[in-house]
Amino acid sequence: MSHSHDHHGIIADLTHAEQHMHEYRNYCKLFVVGSIGAIAEFLIALILAHSVSAQADAIHALTHVSLYALACLVTRQIVIRGMNAHQAYHHHKKFLSHFALLIFVGLVWICYMSISKLASPETVVSSYMLIGVSVGLCANIISLKILNRISKLKSETAPTHKTHRLLSLDAWGDSTFSVIVLITSIASLLFPSLPIRIIDPMISLGAVVWIGWSGVQILRGKKI
Repeated sequence: MSHSHDHHGIIADLTHAEQHMHEYRNYCKLFVVGSIGAIAEFLIALILAHSVSAQADAIHALTHVSLYALACLVTRQIVIRGMNAHQAYHHHKKFLSHFALLIFVGLVWICYMSISKLASPETVVSSYMLIGVSVGLCANIISLKILNRISKLKSETAPTHKTHRLLSLDAWGDSTFSVIVLITSIASLLFPSLPIRIIDPMISLGAVVWIGWSGVQILRGKKI
């Protein structure tokens, strides 16, 4: 009986180890996909489109790209070293503190850019704005599919389970704002007389409220 129990225990340990390895690989994929999408969107928005709202969307994406990197580190620690409950809680709290810092820095930058553009309006190239936000939205859709794949692993380890929940909420929040910016760019192309130079930074200020509110909800553990 004891040998049978030990055998089942070893199998369970191997199963959990495999789950965490799959989590680690998927978080690495998230980091790569998210990085490419966010950086590409930001550069297009900054250099070609001159769109603050698209920059805000990219900056929001960069916050959870940084969190994907942290998730990779946490799951790597689980796979290689293993963590007890106290260590898991410590890593989760560290994850939250990093998230709060990234949200704060992102909000300050978006506020600065939005106010600057309102004070001195600049021509927004709607076609490049559409291209930039489309790239970012595609990266978000792929990221959400990968996150859904991770959720099916049904890991019960504290840091990865809580980290995954935070990442999912943040990705959904960013996707929602991306759709708003996408609709704005399409409307600007369809109606050239639309004052996009004013609307664009106004949407960015709205992003400050949205990102700040969603960030608070995530930190409190509530759904958006």
